[in-house]
Amino acid sequence: CPIGEFPCGNSSVCLEQSKHCDGVEDCENGADERNCGKNNFLKKKKCHRCFLPDVPAPCNCSHETRVYCDGKGLHTVPTDIPTNTTKLYVQDNNITVVVNESFINYTKLVSLNLQRNNIRVIQRSAFKGLRNLQKLYLNYNLLETLEPFTFQDLKTLTWLYLDDNRITTLQHQTFFGLQSLFWLDLRQNRISQLRGEAFCEDMPSLRWMELDQNRIQRLCPEMFAGCANLTILRLRNNSITSITRRALDTLTGLEDLDLSWNQIRVIPDDAFKSMQMLLSLNLSMNPIERLQLDLFDGLANLTSLDLGGLTMHNMSYRLFRNLKKLDFIYFSQFRYCGFAPHVRSCKPNTDGISSLENLLANVILRMAVWVVAILICLGNTSVMIGRTVMKQENKVHSLFIRNLCASDLIMGIYLLIIGSKDHVYRDVYNQYAQEWKQSYSCHITGFFGMLSAEVTVLLLTYMSVERFLCVVFPYRESHPNVRQAGTVIAIIWVAGVTLAAIPFTSSMYFGNFYGSNGVCFPLHLHEPYGNGWEYSAFIFLGINFTSLTVILFAYIGMFISIHRTRRSLKSPLSLLSDMSFAKRFFFIVLTDSLVWIPITVMKFMALTNAPISGSLYAWIVIFILPINSAINPILYSLTTRTFTNMLGNL
Repeated sequence: CPIGEFPCGNSSVCLEQSKHCDGVEDCENGADERNCGKNNFLKKKKCHRCFLPDVPAPCNCSHETRVYCDGKGLHTVPTDIPTNTTKLYVQDNNITVVVNESFINYTKLVSLNLQRNNIRVIQRSAFKGLRNLQKLYLNYNLLETLEPFTFQDLKTLTWLYLDDNRITTLQHQTFFGLQSLFWLDLRQNRISQLRGEAFCEDMPSLRWMELDQNRIQRLCPEMFAGCANLTILRLRNNSITSITRRALDTLTGLEDLDLSWNQIRVIPDDAFKSMQMLLSLNLSMNPIERLQLDLFDGLANLTSLDLGGLTMHNMSYRLFRNLKKLDFIYFSQFRYCGFAPHVRSCKPNTDGISSLENLLANVILRMAVWVVAILICLGNTSVMIGRTVMKQENKVHSLFIRNLCASDLIMGIYLLIIGSKDHVYRDVYNQYAQEWKQSYSCHITGFFGMLSAEVTVLLLTYMSVERFLCVVFPYRESHPNVRQAGTVIAIIWVAGVTLAAIPFTSSMYFGNFYGSNGVCFPLHLHEPYGNGWEYSAFIFLGINFTSLTVILFAYIGMFISIHRTRRSLKSPLSLLSDMSFAKRFFFIVLTDSLVWIPITVMKFMALTNAPISGSLYAWIVIFILPINSAINPILYSLTTRTFTNMLGNL
């Protein structure tokens, strides 16, 4: 078409420019109104035509100068393809040996793909002539070793893939000649030792090296000699057990270091001192239990630190204090976030109980803790006062009820403290999380919670057994008097105080037993094998579950005895009275079961590493654990005939 006119699509008809895209179809085929929208983001379709002459079978040509010989069952590299080929795909064949000068005529190749063959041997001059090659894929083969000078002619190579082979050692000058290499992938081989002169000195442009899933066991200085220009080093999932002093000193330009999923237990305090350019460090999933407090002091530019999977015994503010530019930090447990309050993003950002902002993460729990605490305090206080002024009540029974209410009242006090601390730390909890959890206030709060739970359980157990004896053996001569009951109650309180105070006796064994979470209650679902886990299991799976079992059997025995007696006697008043007690105590057993069966199941699941929702912990502490404390006053006193009659006379 002449200048100023354009063809109507593929036809020979020409149309002036003004009539194209004017809303009127002037071409018979309507081509003048096609593709008239905004084309800012339209991409030109790649040409699939072949510009190469005489591509021999079974290979084929596409995308201008690319030749595809993949999956053709070839046993040797094809030698008769056009010399103008720029990309050659020979993957998925059965080539076992790449012989000398296999590519001598293909000087224009920029990409060569030999992956997923069965290559075992590459002869020294195999790649001779490939002076323009930029990418070489040798991954997923059976290579065990590479001869020195194998890549000496690949002066322009920037990407070399050797992953998923069987390489065990890297000989001196294996990578000689790779002056432009940027990326080296050696993942999933069998390399156990490295020497810096084997690669870094021969590859001055190397920036990125992948060594994941090899068999490296030890990091020492000679491994990375001459690697000052390396910026990314991945050593994930090796068998590294130790890092010698100054092993990483030569990596002065490193920006990303991944040492995750190894067997490292100790890191020397000078390990990262020379890495002032480091931006990202991954130490996750190692059996590290302690880190030198000044380990990260030289990492002034670090922005991301991954310590996931580490259970630290010396976690401290000091460890992260000098990481001023740290934006992301990753832990295995939320409680560690309290040691890095200056970091913008900490994961996990909740343990189901607390969040970075609030001690109680859930809005419902924030309100519920006050409601439950007030109900417990009002209910138990009223019963204690009522039982004190009622003169006609059985004194022994009343003594037990008053002490039970006193124990339950302590649970209310525990919840009031948690609620008040949640209010004090609203929206800024992470700034004070460690201060709170390590404080005497948290420990005493946890002591109150444990004391209340254990005294309540022991009192209910004794009362259930005593009631069982009264019903099953109604004519026994000995019944506890006030003095004997007082002695039993004193023993129970001493036992409760002792059980709750034992964690204070040994900081080495128990650690921060009560401060493992924001609510200071040592159920230890999130860290089932943390400090003092055996004692926690003894309390919740031993004492409490055993007590629940005794209570259940006591009431089963009561009902069986009452049922048999009623069949032999017709409506004796005393038995009706016992049955009335038994019915009321049935609901007490029910509430006791609703508390301790879920807690026992959760504790057992935690110890067997079964998955448990993080939010369950908070719901257990705020709702399930206080069930007894909230309902016992109703079951024991507020619904009894004596108590209701007294209220009616007021």
